[in-house]
Amino acid sequence: MKILIVEDDKNLAQTTKTALEKDFIVYTALDGKTALRLVNEYEPDVILLDIMLPDSNGYNLIPFFKKQYEPIVIMVSALEEETTRLTAYKKGADDYMIKPITLFEIRYKLKALKKRVLKDDKVITVGDIVLNTETNELFCQNNSILFTYSQTALFKLLYKKYKNKEVLSKEEILEYEDASKTMSVRVHTAISRIRKNLNSIGCESVFIENIYGEGYRMVVLK
Repeated sequence: MKILIVEDDKNLAQTTKTALEKDFIVYTALDGKTALRLVNEYEPDVILLDIMLPDSNGYNLIPFFKKQYEPIVIMVSALEEETTRLTAYKKGADDYMIKPITLFEIRYKLKALKKRVLKDDKVITVGDIVLNTETNELFCQNNSILFTYSQTALFKLLYKKYKNKEVLSKEEILEYEDASKTMSVRVHTAISRIRKNLNSIGCESVFIENIYGEGYRMVVLK
């Protein structure tokens, strides 16, 4: 899970980042402009957002974050007035934590959110397809096909890499395939089966691209 810390106190931002890096991918922004750039580039799952920033008010950033996609925004501020918290919620904040906050409290809350996100990720909607990861059913418009368990696991990994704007290496794919075959055959077969299934149900916007010497990545036409 990706976390963005938006905090103008450089030491506090770095301390929090260091404490969370063991369990999460963490980015930091010391101002609103940097925060907007990082959100657009990395699409973090959770944003820890301070209110008082040098170039903007944290409240006013929330609508811009939510316009891009649907991150979880947690306001982190020393301002504890009820009207302040109400404003944050009206702007679209999902939670409000009052400083000072212990690193243990932040980690505990984020770990709980991570469990919730993983639990809720039962249905993947991307491009013109929908994958039910519990039943392994893949849908496109009025067509459907049944994935194998390993195909669903591999597709989920490809999707995760797509959201992180990363390439899925061949070594990572091997974790989902039978180790008795040669690497090249296994990887090629696994990807070919997913491509075949996508084509068979008329998918027109999701493709698996081969990146020479690196691996594979999901491409979504918008």
